This record gives sequence, structure tokens and C-alpha cells, in this order.
Amino acid sequence: MYEPPQKSFKPAASKMSLVDILAQTLECLESLDDDYSAGRNELASLQTRLVTGQFRLAVLGQFKRGKSTLLNALLGDKLLPTDILPVTAIPTFIGAAENIDVSVDFEVETEPIKFVPSTDQSLADFLADYVTEEGNPNNHRRVKRVAIGHPAAMLKQGVLLIDTPGIGSTHKHNTEVAYQILPQCDAALFLVSPDPPITEIELDYLREIRQRLPQTFFILNKIDFLDDQERIASLKFLSDQLAPLCDGGPQVLAVSARKGLEARLSGDPVGWKTSGMEQVEQNLIDFFAREKQSTLQESLQRRTCDQLKSIEMQLQLSLSALMLPEAELKKRIEQFRQSIPDVEREQQAFEDVLSGDLKRVVERLNEEVKKVRAQAKEQIIGRLENLVQTVVDTEEMERLVREALIQDIPDFFAPAMRKVADIIQSEATELLTLHQQRTNRLIEQVRKIAAELFDIPYHAPAIGRSYAKFEISGWSNDLFISDMDPLGQRFSRKFFTHKFRRKRTVNRLREEGTKLLSQNVEQINWALRRGLDESFRQFGAELSEQLENTIIATRKAMEVALSKSESQSQETAGKEIKLKQTLGKLQKILKQLEE
Repeated sequence: MYEPPQKSFKPAASKMSLVDILAQTLECLESLDDDYSAGRNELASLQTRLVTGQFRLAVLGQFKRGKSTLLNALLGDKLLPTDILPVTAIPTFIGAAENIDVSVDFEVETEPIKFVPSTDQSLADFLADYVTEEGNPNNHRRVKRVAIGHPAAMLKQGVLLIDTPGIGSTHKHNTEVAYQILPQCDAALFLVSPDPPITEIELDYLREIRQRLPQTFFILNKIDFLDDQERIASLKFLSDQLAPLCDGGPQVLAVSARKGLEARLSGDPVGWKTSGMEQVEQNLIDFFAREKQSTLQESLQRRTCDQLKSIEMQLQLSLSALMLPEAELKKRIEQFRQSIPDVEREQQAFEDVLSGDLKRVVERLNEEVKKVRAQAKEQIIGRLENLVQTVVDTEEMERLVREALIQDIPDFFAPAMRKVADIIQSEATELLTLHQQRTNRLIEQVRKIAAELFDIPYHAPAIGRSYAKFEISGWSNDLFISDMDPLGQRFSRKFFTHKFRRKRTVNRLREEGTKLLSQNVEQINWALRRGLDESFRQFGAELSEQLENTIIATRKAMEVALSKSESQSQETAGKEIKLKQTLGKLQKILKQLEE
């Protein structure tokens, strides 16, 4: 059964309800100009969510953990497309409806596409054209959102399920979307699976989830591939990894979403129970009954508080700038400008460190590739050497060596690629995360400088910025296996002695085997090096752009205040009064929210 967790954050009892707080805040901000439209829109969105009581539960995790299959099992329907390759590329929102239907909304001004399943086309086939990488690579259709209506009982409790793209795939935009979806969620089902065990990328993502969401459920999927001993070991390993991130021991449910879906579709209650999905469903039902409303309240309260503090600081900056004499305002704007070169020099130092870190990761890659080469030589060339020394007949030798290479090269290099990629990805992600944190501090430093110059309080955002992630470029799985003898053994047999043919064949097979080994080793090196170079280059450019945009936006806000001071001095007094009144009302509302 579901056991309510011990939470470190409890929404305090306030004199006003959150509904009233949002209503009063929006009324308070109505008189402000377009500079505050973004804040108003965000608060209006929070108000709508609170009034409707719609609870958003997202299924999150690394790619290919079985998120779509789990949702299909909970809904008892083959609704979402699944495949052996990374599938979900666009978030899919599933809400209550009397009958199954779907709406595809676009980023451009295009009418939404409506669809109802029929005998001609299933919903999963239709969705594949819009939400998968195969049907909609890099979101070239510019899909903004896919909404599905479904009559499942769980959805009728005011729950909206969200299927999300997985992090860590070869498609970088999938990871970005997976992070961007977090502010729209109230709780999460976090999926992992045994192969591979939870990765550092997932732990980083989980830290972000735990910071943003008040409730997370942990699920170990694909247990049908484990025996009892392996299942126990996997659960213990997962609990040990999650414990530092959780308050108390984490509860992890072990399931086979695939078996659960099969049981639900065939009406097999025993199979549903043994799959572990019955326990997941019951835990969610208990949670929705006991804590859905309070968790939703807490989730929206966090976002409301963060938004109000941002608006408060914006008001204080505008008010302070308006109140200053024109000469003093110009002086402080100049002081801000003079402080920026120091920030930019520090950013340049960070970029130099980033360049050095790239060299260090490349050196680590070279070390790992060298190990792979040595292991491949021992295993693959070792077996080849055994064959050429023990097989007398040259035609038989040719056949056996070819068969051995056809088997050994994929068997060795496919896992070798994954192993080296995991090592390099983990090391690169750790370094890039540190650089993102440093840049975040510089961005906050710019804001603090502005706050200090205009004598206003500074509030750091309660919800942190998502860290950029290192992504590996895709590589080809077509391993190099060549035709071993261009002349052919039958032709050679007619013109050469057995001794000569054997010597010639042995030398050629050794040469070809070594060549194939080198080609496949270099494929690993080339693919990962390309991914490192591109990711570090793009990462550095994005960090510079983040800092530059912050500086420009802050400077622009000051210069707007200056232009109003110079050209509209007669209106300054009235504007000052309006800003003071709005700020006073907002601060009273914030006090109510935080009490």
C-alpha cells in the first residue's frame, strides 16, 4: 500500500487560500505595462491549474526504460507507440474523455489536427508520425503538444498523465524537452531498469526532479529479465543510489510493464499482480485519494512564490530607477557597465578551463580506446591466431576465420562502444555541469550587481536552472567485415603449392584481421571524439549566450528607466506612485503566502 513520505517542505497555513492569493496578485498587476506580461501569464496559468484541480503526473527517466509501455499498462491499452529504438520525442498529455481521441497542436499558426482511431489506422500508428523520432525527426513538423483523451478510470480522478522524451539518447533535443517539461508537472513516476543500472545522467536528472517536484515514485522496470537473486541485488543497488537523494529510505517498486500490459489486455488478474503493476496502480490510487490535492497545492505554491519574488524584484528595480535623479541614474548605469568587463573576464577564464577540460576528456577517451584495442587484440586476434595455427586446409581456415570474425567483431565491439561511451559521457557531463553552475553564478552576480546599485533586496530563484547535458553523436553499428580472399582459394589451389598457399593465406588473414580490428576501434574513437568536440563547442556558445542575454536585458531595463526619466519627467511622479502601490500590495500578498 502507499505510504505517505516524510517531506522536508510543508506548505504553511496561510490566512488566504492560494486561489485568493493568485486572484489578488493578478488584479494587482493589471495596471502594469507590458514589461510584466510574462509574469502575469505565468500566474494566470497557475491559477487555471489550481481552479481546475488537474494533477499532472509525468513518467520520467532515461530513454528506453519503458515509460510508454508503463503508461500503456496503466491505461490498459496499446495507446502509445513503443519500439526497440528511442521513440518518444514530443511530450504527450493524456487526460480523461468519454472516447479516445487526439489533438496535435503546432508551434506555428496551423489548425490542430484531430484524430479518432478507426479500423483503417490505430492511434499508435497515427501518433508515430508526430511524437517519434522516426516519424518526426528533430520535430521538423514543429509539433508543440499532443493531447489524448481516454476513458481510463484513473484519468477521471482529475489526473493528467504525461509521456516524456527520455534523457541521454543520441537526440539532444529529447533531453532538452525532458528538462523543459518539469515545470508543468506536479509529481513523477521515475523509471529505471537493470540494463544498465541507474546512471550518473539519471541521478543528475533526479536531483533536478526532486528540486522541482514535491513527490516522486520510483519504479524498477523490466524485472522479467532477472532471476530472483538478480532482482534482489538490483533493488538493493538502486536503493543505495537513491538514498542520499531522498528523505528516509526510498520505496522502489519492481515491475514488468510489458508483462503487465499483456495481462491487462488479456484480462489476466494473476498476471497483472505478478507483473508488479497491480501494486503500482494501487499505490497511485491511494496517493490520489490521500495526497493529490495537498501535493498539487504544494507544487503550485512553490511556483507562485518564486514568480512573485521575481516580479517583486522587477518592481523594486523599476521603482528605484525612476526615483533617482537623472544624473544619479546615469552614474549607476555607468557603474553597471564598468562592472561587466570583470564578469566577462571571469567568463573568459571559465571558457579556458572548459577548453582544458575537453583536452582532459579526450585524453581519457584515448586511454579507454587503447584498452579496447588491447582487449580486442587479445580476444579477436587471439582466436584468429589459434585457427590459423591449428587448421591445415586453407579453404577450411578461410571459412572458419571469416565465421569467427563475423561473430566476434559485433559481439565484442557493440558492448565495448557502450562501455566507453558511458565512461566518457559520465565524465563529460560532470564537467559540463560544473561549468553550467559557474555560469549560473555569473548570471546571478550580474543580477546582484544591479540589485546592489539600486539598493533593492535580491532573491535567488527557488527553482534552479536546468543544467545542460553532454550528448553523444550517433555512430554506425555497421561493423567492418570484408571479403577475405579476392582471388579465391580454388583459383590459388590450381597454381600454387600447399605450403605457399598456406603461408600466403595465414599472412593475409592476420593482416585482414588486424585491419578490421583497427577500423572498428577507430569507429569508437571517431564517434565519441566528434560528439565531444561538438557538445563542448555548442555548450560553450550556449553559456556565453545565457550570460550575454542577462547583461543585455538588465542594461536595457536601466536604459528604459533613463529614457522615461529624460523624456517623461512630468509623468514620473504618477508612475512612481503606481509602482509603489503595486509593490506594497504584492509584498503583503507574499507575506501571506510565506506565513
